Amino acid sequence: MKKEIDIYCQKIFMVLATNNEKIRFNELWRKLNRLNAKMSKPTLIEHLKHLTENKVIQRNEEDKQNVSYEINWKKFKQLSKAKQISQDIYNHIQNEKIFKSMSLLDQTAFTIGILTISQLLYLKISINNILEPKNKLQNYYSYTTLNNIYAIYPKWLFDSCKKSKENNQKIITHIDKITKELLKTLFKTPPKTNHS
Repeated sequence: MKKEIDIYCQKIFMVLATNNEKIRFNELWRKLNRLNAKMSKPTLIEHLKHLTENKVIQRNEEDKQNVSYEINWKKFKQLSKAKQISQDIYNHIQNEKIFKSMSLLDQTAFTIGILTISQLLYLKISINNILEPKNKLQNYYSYTTLNNIYAIYPKWLFDSCKKSKENNQKIITHIDKITKELLKTLFKTPPKTNHS
């Protein structure tokens, strides 16, 4: 049984993880195509088989014409806990206008927050890999899925950068300001104590 995780598996997993219900084969295929994850139906079948064999997803068959797929949530404790957060973010990214209606400084602060969440999730999953090495595959899928969702915000911020050099400078200045404040807070010199 192959263990490799390719881009097709990641995209299938992402669509299933951000869906609230079981997805039938044709609907899954259409969603993947709408997300520019185009693949033939035989390729999709091959990857679904791989994901099912590795117990990453579940195949539900009521009859030959009624087959659906969903994440095997029992295997994905971390992702299951984060599902509501990811669903809220996924709903948010469905409407790009919400993000782009924010001021440039709010877009920057929001993106920094999202990147921080992504790194904290990576740290948590890395620790879980040490504690539970048998769950590395599930942890990898969990992180990859959420990270792919979070990655949309920096892309939107880059779109704002492309509009003008002035926007670039404002964003850089704001990032520098936030970085300095964080460094100042984190590396504050402890108060001196008198040793008499």
